[in-house]
Amino acid sequence: MTSPPALTPLLTLIDSPGTSSVEYVIGGTTLSGAAREAAAQLLADDAMTIACGKSPVLDRWRARRDGGPPETGAKLEAVKTYVAIAFNLPGKPVNDDHVQGHVAELLWNRLIHERTVCRDGRKLVRAHPVKADPLEPGGDGLVVYQNEQGTLVFRLWEIKKHAAQQGVSATINRASKQLSSRGHEYLAKLAGPETIIEDEPLGELYGNMVELWFDRSERAGVGVSVGTSAHHAPTRPQTFHSINKAFPEFARAGQTESVIVAIPDFPGFAERVKEIVWSGL
Repeated sequence: MTSPPALTPLLTLIDSPGTSSVEYVIGGTTLSGAAREAAAQLLADDAMTIACGKSPVLDRWRARRDGGPPETGAKLEAVKTYVAIAFNLPGKPVNDDHVQGHVAELLWNRLIHERTVCRDGRKLVRAHPVKADPLEPGGDGLVVYQNEQGTLVFRLWEIKKHAAQQGVSATINRASKQLSSRGHEYLAKLAGPETIIEDEPLGELYGNMVELWFDRSERAGVGVSVGTSAHHAPTRPQTFHSINKAFPEFARAGQTESVIVAIPDFPGFAERVKEIVWSGL
């Protein structure tokens, strides 16, 4: 099986209007058929790549997923271990909320890595991958860019799945408040270890991220990403106002962002990603 080269074209992303104070994209509302399956295959592969890293377990999982014979013994147990991190195993209780939350994170992860140049001219330097375990505490997403002046800047993201009956604005509001109250903690956990392995100027940015956050520096910024079903797709910029309310100091273009992936039957899509991951056992 060959994965599609990119997720972005499959989702038909629509940019926010220029008058919106929050820069956002909405996509996925027409995802169906072969494109839907291709997206699910890509995310399943991403999930196992994030979990396995460079372990040979990844190749074993891919071989089985693509129709090869199952592993046995210790090799099979190793594959099961990595699969179970986010998706548990067939025959064992699976928390659908956790699976859907992880798929929402995987959607954001892929889109951010594919967006190498932003509307305000920022160029992608490094996007931290999402956690292999959706239950692990801490920040969801951290991305470093270089702006048009050559300065390194960062964006801290909170990623949610939305399945409630009320509008998606409630989930965006909850994520914004979470970033406002705990963003400094998330940054400390994410950035601290990077100061050991990164040289200047990237190491300098990581070393000062928490202070830049408290200063609401122009080098800092936030984002909220939501995975949900198509009927929850926002229809007006006001849906995103809670991000501005939580971070009024982030007034420059691109300092507040949002990604909404609203797929027809999002729970069913997340279930399909899980099925593909399990097919590698």
